[in-house]
Amino acid sequence: MRIAVVGAGSIGCYIGAHLASVADVTLVGRARVVDAICEQGLTATTMRGTAWHVPADRLHLDTEVSAVSGAEVVLVTTKTVTNHDIAAQIGPYLTTDTVVISLQNGVRNAQVLDEGLQRAFPSRASRPLVLSAVVHHNVVATDDAVYLATTSGGITVKDHPRVDPFVRTARRGGLSVAVEPDMRPVLMNKLLLNLNNAVNALSGRPLRDELRDPDYRRVLAACQAEALAVSKAAGVTPSRMGPLPAALMPAVLRSPTPVFAGLARTSLAVTPQARSSMADDLGRHRRTEIDELQGMVVALGERYGIATPVSERLVELVVAAEGQSISDGEHRTYTGGELRAAVGL
Repeated sequence: MRIAVVGAGSIGCYIGAHLASVADVTLVGRARVVDAICEQGLTATTMRGTAWHVPADRLHLDTEVSAVSGAEVVLVTTKTVTNHDIAAQIGPYLTTDTVVISLQNGVRNAQVLDEGLQRAFPSRASRPLVLSAVVHHNVVATDDAVYLATTSGGITVKDHPRVDPFVRTARRGGLSVAVEPDMRPVLMNKLLLNLNNAVNALSGRPLRDELRDPDYRRVLAACQAEALAVSKAAGVTPSRMGPLPAALMPAVLRSPTPVFAGLARTSLAVTPQARSSMADDLGRHRRTEIDELQGMVVALGERYGIATPVSERLVELVVAAEGQSISDGEHRTYTGGELRAAVGL
């Protein structure tokens, strides 16, 4: 199977390393990522320490999206803020038979990518199939061309007969892949978890340390409570977060740290290097995905007439941090107490 990964960063390289043993893989990414893999090959390590090393000559490496030409499956792992542009760029190199899978944060990526492909494929009947998917694990770059999964978890993809060959291939490559006929509960579950990205980015601390601070957890709990309210109004019940219903998570987050540690072991079962992708974006002076996370909660709140003050304030704080990071090279971080006060709790 010919598989192309567009936006090969932490997630894309980690998944690409697994797929390279069973498929013809093309990685399309930034020059610094591609150059490092050309020099060293690509290494991916699971949370348990199992490592895959892929020599550079086993991969097709490129910085231009034209490299997706001929791919049967295109995995999109770019930041959500680029979706319309990415779809328009890859469109001329796809065919009606191409399957495009979004492995991105957010709840509406498949829709946005599909809309972006309209320029190359005006007729929906002839357009490539675009499917949503969720990556349940966190990945960080520990060195040039070395990627570590800092949490456990697999991938869930929208069920469709045309995705079956990819699912079988990915499983042969050592990836845990599940299929779901209705992705809305899964996407909403991932949105609830990703609301911590902003809290973690503004904390400036590793995920494990941040989640052990009750003030940071109260901010996250408030965001999740707002998201659950708008999700209910939208008629979507998020899938379970491990053994617990999603509706219980705000209460779990607000509990004393020893109680939280006992109830949310998987949340704390992360490597010391774990941090959110939004923290990486601020560290690299890039735009973040805040509009698709807390920003989506705010948008849904406006649609259904539900107040979302904490999410609104976090959007403001992250946008301010983006500006500071891009202009000054660094941004303000907050202690748990400072962040809690800043959002009005």
